[in-house]
Amino acid sequence: MSRQIEDNQLNGHQIEDQFRSTSRQTLPSVEVRVREADSDKPATTAVEARLAMFSRNDSTARLLVLCFVMVIAGTYVGVRLNQSWIAVDDGTLGQSAARVLQGQLPHSDFVEVYTGGLSFIHAAAFRAFGVNLVALRICVFLFFLAWVPAVYSIALRFTPPLAAGMVALLAIAWSFPNYEAAMPSWYNLFFATFGVAALLHYLEVRTRRWLFIAGLCGGISILIKVIGFYYIAGILLFLTFLEQSDSGGHNVQPGAEKNAWGYRVFSAGALLAFLGTLIYMLHSRLAAGEFYHFLFPSLAVVGMILLGERKAGAETRERFATLLRLVVPFICGALVPIIIFLIPYALAGSVGGFFSGVTSSAIAHARDLAVARPVSPRYIAAVLPLVAFLTAGVYWKQFQGRVIGVAVALLAVVVVVRATRSAVVYSGVWASVAMLTPVVVAAGVVSILALGSRDGVAKLQRERLALLVALAATCTLVQYPFPVPIYLCYALPLTVLALVAIVTTVRKERGTYVLASLVGFYLTFAVVCMIPLHIAEYSHPFGHRDLLAIPRGGLQVEGEPFLEGLTTFLQQHAPNGLLYAANDCPELYFLTGLKNITRDDYGAPNEEVLKALQSTDVKVVAIFDSPYFPSAQTSPEVRAEVMKRFPHSTRFEVFQVFWRE
Repeated sequence: MSRQIEDNQLNGHQIEDQFRSTSRQTLPSVEVRVREADSDKPATTAVEARLAMFSRNDSTARLLVLCFVMVIAGTYVGVRLNQSWIAVDDGTLGQSAARVLQGQLPHSDFVEVYTGGLSFIHAAAFRAFGVNLVALRICVFLFFLAWVPAVYSIALRFTPPLAAGMVALLAIAWSFPNYEAAMPSWYNLFFATFGVAALLHYLEVRTRRWLFIAGLCGGISILIKVIGFYYIAGILLFLTFLEQSDSGGHNVQPGAEKNAWGYRVFSAGALLAFLGTLIYMLHSRLAAGEFYHFLFPSLAVVGMILLGERKAGAETRERFATLLRLVVPFICGALVPIIIFLIPYALAGSVGGFFSGVTSSAIAHARDLAVARPVSPRYIAAVLPLVAFLTAGVYWKQFQGRVIGVAVALLAVVVVVRATRSAVVYSGVWASVAMLTPVVVAAGVVSILALGSRDGVAKLQRERLALLVALAATCTLVQYPFPVPIYLCYALPLTVLALVAIVTTVRKERGTYVLASLVGFYLTFAVVCMIPLHIAEYSHPFGHRDLLAIPRGGLQVEGEPFLEGLTTFLQQHAPNGLLYAANDCPELYFLTGLKNITRDDYGAPNEEVLKALQSTDVKVVAIFDSPYFPSAQTSPEVRAEVMKRFPHSTRFEVFQVFWRE
């Protein structure tokens, strides 16, 4: 590509923005070709001189900002790592990992809530840091520290280092610090981000090993929790778009469009099948809220790809070949960790039991969680002020001055202060974020279509946008069927990155004061208003917390001082190390170290429980009077059997303990 074509496409400011967002080591292929074509010409223009000087200093700036972000994030999260306790969550994670540490296989030797891979990771953490709940927090914290540079590196593709650091802090504040438990959905977010970083690098170097690495991230994510398939779906949508992007442009042979109908039928069928699967998954609860939050984003991405078929004109054979070159390395990468994980099951002859257990656990877990509904679409008005400020900051020249930026910042301070005292203001700010993902996806689709299919930088911009928009659209499904506030945090960083990509791509004015004020507002709101509320556990922000001072504890818990006495009591009355804890309280098994008399630590079938209770080996039973889910409620038959065979009883707050001599 000649210098004349490049100059016609980009003005001096756009060249500088593009150069600032991409390091010299990861320049897009189009820019590499431009520089090679003009390598015999001296860099004498003022713009080139500025770029050369900036490139020498940019690596230092990137590193300094990253260190700054790492120190802030690591310190802020590290000092709070042993808080935000939800007994059933930490108990589930700890008990499953303890069983794996004893040599048991998830879904084969015991009932596992998730896929099972996370239990192996946490079992390794127990070996390294000791068998206690703090070890799980250390494990997820290490993954979090690896995630922060990935978020920062993605933001660097679109913004200068300082802005990328602010974006990374914003994504951090709205995610992990709100609930520091080692939940599998955090790992799903981490590996989705790792995969995005790998694919962004692939777009720059076009080396297929990065597709394979992105696939590895997807396979590991599925092994941690089956919602990793949402990441897989998003990437497959993106690869479909990427094939379409590579098949368009100026290199299409005349008449090739007539021979592309075979591929187009296949592509349309696959996309519609994806939408059909999604509708089937949502159909039992598909109301206006579910349509807006969960179906509309994917529908918008699919519609974008179908509309793009008008400009993709390569022949069917060539298009299938292009798609396979993209999909095969990715799918192979996803299959490798899954195959390795299944080897012990194959040796034990229980592969079928594994898949059956994963399926039944996923269905049962979804049924238990189907007790909440998403924010109603009528609250979309809450996101309109944010959209208005962003639009003005992007397109309105008169809105770029420092005075306007300072005014917006002062307004943000007032709103944050009011949010600490007013539930209405707090809810309004929260709703502006809760309603954001479908708006971002729609804006991203419009931006991608507006960019057209030109070669060069515009093509790279479209592909980057498509990647982030597709992932934001599918990964938001993590909220279904339990769209409580913390589940939004499991996917929101991907939406934030997609929004940053959209704003920086369509930005016409160079002023950043208003945009910086908006980032600062939502960052401050998260730190001052949202994180102290512990939205995951709905505890009082200033409630008294006590250290769970038992060998397997170590966390700060609120309102449960009886746990230490209960743990000791159960251990003393179980001389043979057996316990039955009813009504979904796996934390008792883990904290006491006692063995469950059934395979299921959450709620075994009545027949299995009754048979176990009739054994003389069981000496003590604990019944949780406030189960989290209705399905975990002890049946009258089991309770009657307990009262019949265990004559002595006492109470520890919400636990009733029965025992016999």
